Amino acid sequence: MDAIYNINKIHSDLTNNFQEVKIEEKSNAKLGKYFEIVTLNEGLAVKMIVTLKDLESPNIKWSYFSNPLNENSDLVERTSSVYTLSGDVQDVISKKRFSDEYLTEINK
Repeated sequence: MDAIYNINKIHSDLTNNFQEVKIEEKSNAKLGKYFEIVTLNEGLAVKMIVTLKDLESPNIKWSYFSNPLNENSDLVERTSSVYTLSGDVQDVISKKRFSDEYLTEINK
């Protein structure tokens, strides 16, 4: 699949389902080019990373920070289709799949 189509589809789905969505293209030596995607809903943020290479497939491997306020926190890996990623992000939020440290910091 086409990475441009996939990132646009993901952006559209996330924008339709979450209060706030921010997508920023970045790069570093370890990951190469990647997208940092932050969604905010119900007072909880999901900060995820999707590499450009992973966006070329219909099944997208992505990771999110267990504590989105701390980029040194653990990364939790997930795999979603381009069509189910938004629902999987909602699952992370609704089931509060974050570190205890993050949930304590935001009082949830």
